[in-house]
Amino acid sequence: MKNKAERYQKAVNIVEIMEQSSFAQIMQKGLAIHELNQKFNRSFPQEFQDLFRIGRINGDTLFIEVANAIVRQGMLFRQSDLLTLIQQDYPQVKRLNLKISPEFNRVMP
Repeated sequence: MKNKAERYQKAVNIVEIMEQSSFAQIMQKGLAIHELNQKFNRSFPQEFQDLFRIGRINGDTLFIEVANAIVRQGMLFRQSDLLTLIQQDYPQVKRLNLKISPEFNRVMP
């Protein structure tokens, strides 16, 4: 009983525990990807809006899913500008991996 009572009397900083949890880390990554999506959307013409989304960052590669080949070619054409934009927040990113996803158009509103 003594150990149980001591355990409940120990001071715990719940904020610190939450910040270090795996859920908090997932949320931080999700928010960062959302912000990056918004930056990308602002840097492209209206025709490209909502036709791509940032997937994830793995090492030095940023994965981007696009709706069709036109969007992919537009991004490849502006690849160096996009990498400069990305590297402001993620200096480790050196490459873009653009994948055409046929289901993308059906999922988007």
